[in-house]
Amino acid sequence: MEERSFAVLRALAMLGGLTAVLLVQHPPEHRPYLNGLAWAFVAYKLLLFLAIRTWVARLRPIVLSTTALDLLFVSLFVWFSGGVESHFYLLFYLLVALTAAHFGPRAGFAVAGGASVLYALASATGSLHPEWQHLVARVATFFLLGGSLGYLSQRERLARTEAERLNADLREHQSRLETAYRELQATQDRLMHSERLAAIGQMSAKVSHEVRNPLSSISLNVELLEDELASLPEARRAEAGNLIRAIRSQVDVLGVVTEGYLRFARLPKPKLEVASLGPLLQELADFVREELRARKVQLVVEVQLGLPRLRVDPGQIRQALLNLVRNAAEAMPDGGIIRLDARTLAAEGEGAGEQSSAGARSIAPLRSVEIAVIDTGVGIAPEDLRQIFEPFFTRKEGGTGLGLAISREIAVGHGGTLTCGSSPGQGTTFRLTLPVSETETGR
Repeated sequence: MEERSFAVLRALAMLGGLTAVLLVQHPPEHRPYLNGLAWAFVAYKLLLFLAIRTWVARLRPIVLSTTALDLLFVSLFVWFSGGVESHFYLLFYLLVALTAAHFGPRAGFAVAGGASVLYALASATGSLHPEWQHLVARVATFFLLGGSLGYLSQRERLARTEAERLNADLREHQSRLETAYRELQATQDRLMHSERLAAIGQMSAKVSHEVRNPLSSISLNVELLEDELASLPEARRAEAGNLIRAIRSQVDVLGVVTEGYLRFARLPKPKLEVASLGPLLQELADFVREELRARKVQLVVEVQLGLPRLRVDPGQIRQALLNLVRNAAEAMPDGGIIRLDARTLAAEGEGAGEQSSAGARSIAPLRSVEIAVIDTGVGIAPEDLRQIFEPFFTRKEGGTGLGLAISREIAVGHGGTLTCGSSPGQGTTFRLTLPVSETETGR
């Protein structure tokens, strides 16, 4: 684009300069030569415009070659209009100045040298000896013009290159600062989240502890009441038995809830050991397959060959995946398919639009394994997607809202992430990413 602009500018400048010089009064005997030469020059410039549009990839050779042609044309104008006495030597100044400004001092000196030789030859037709001072002064001006404008052009070009380098450095530093700011913000969010979870955990443990003792007392008294039922008449015994079973059922529900709260509050640190995901996932599938079959849900397990072994707590990973699989099954009341896929991640980052376990978009480790739990269920509403990992948040009747929170804490405890992507009516995908230890090798 720069070469094309220069070629067009030079052509227009030379045509304008030629027109200006032609307006000067010339001897009648020179006019036939000058008119024919001027029309030839115009035709040559029209061909140059056509070449610029046609051979875009060869602009630089075209510009350099036409510079020589311009020098030749100017020397012919000088030759046919009186040599050293001709005013057409002014076009040499224009050509040297344009070339030096665009290509730098070397090109400026080269064109000045060519212009000097051609000007001296073209001036040989006139009375050279009385005008040799003019010739020398003009030739010297050629070199002064080429050198000074070339130097200024070179300085401007170097300054522009330095400015571009500084802009690139500035953009790079800005990008680093933005990355550091995002990481700092994410760290702050995680700290606030951890503090909130700690407070919730303490509260849950206290509430569960306070509730368990009365529940134990109620359960014991229910057993004593069952013993007393034996002395009642048959008709009243059946009615009282139904009431006792209802009480025991609600006590069991409260027992499950308090156990869930305690499990969330006292989730132990993972006991890491080197394990292969393939057998772990297959064991999980065998354990839950009958339960899913009763719900008319098909479980498909796909494990990529050559997965690296991981340092994990197999029990906790199994618990996290079991929560995800059961949630997926509950999201398909009329049956469906659950896919359990495990693969190595090819690149950093998770899919766009997914909610991470920390409440923000996550970036998976460079080397990590992803376990995806994909269902064909009803999906999750967009307004719920940002809250599904929060403790006690649930849309299920009778749910505690702790399953996904526990799964998330297990993922974070392993240095990984748990994310969710969902479209209402099209299913949900949970992605559990676990980092690969650099010391482990693929198997």
